[in-house]
Amino acid sequence: MSEWELPASVEAQSIERVGGSYAWESGVYDATTKMVYLNQSAAGAVSFNVILENSSGKELKESFWIKSGNAKGNKTYYTGKDGKDRPLPGYATANSMCVATTGDSLAKCMDSAEKKTINLYNAEAGKEVPTERPVLMSLMNTALKVAVHQVSEDRTKKNDATGQYEPTGESRIVNECKFFGNTEGKTAEEILENKDAVMFDKWAAKNTGTVIDKTTKTNGTASAASIMGGDTAAPAPVANAGATGSMFS
Repeated sequence: MSEWELPASVEAQSIERVGGSYAWESGVYDATTKMVYLNQSAAGAVSFNVILENSSGKELKESFWIKSGNAKGNKTYYTGKDGKDRPLPGYATANSMCVATTGDSLAKCMDSAEKKTINLYNAEAGKEVPTERPVLMSLMNTALKVAVHQVSEDRTKKNDATGQYEPTGESRIVNECKFFGNTEGKTAEEILENKDAVMFDKWAAKNTGTVIDKTTKTNGTASAASIMGGDTAAPAPVANAGATGSMFS
């Protein structure tokens, strides 16, 4: 079994619920996938990093964490308090994108990964530098639909004493891709389950123009670190030289 396939014990969960430099307003967009590349944090977690462009030429960049860190066993799933295994939230969203654009699962799309030199931000250099990373070629320049939330979240800064990223008291506006669909308007789940295309319209009716407040000053939302086994509050860092995993060696 591929390391990217979910075990049979993992219970699929719907991510389709009605509920970048410049953030997109909440809504449903037609977009093009400019690039998807993989990265690895110092804690061993793997991110699936997407760069989208909408019809207005505005970019959206987001990282989906598809494998937990070393402390959590480098898994694509987690075990809930009820004892059931479920895909990592980032894995479920990345899989939604793969199904919507190619008809294939995330595990299958991983087969198209090729090492390419791309420009990535390097904290030590303080700028983007040419860096070799796995790029998923099957997703390059694919057209899709995406439901996007505009989110207000804490700005964070690394605490040198603890190594953790902590809120600074300031906030920022970012985007979160909720789920993906094909250009005909069927979401990934509607494609897989052969259902009518209705979810995008339902989601848009409830969420277009809204802003989700995830700052700790209002609701104390926890980070994904407890699931991932490492801090995920900062953008996906360039993997360190000692990072494990054949894709990053």
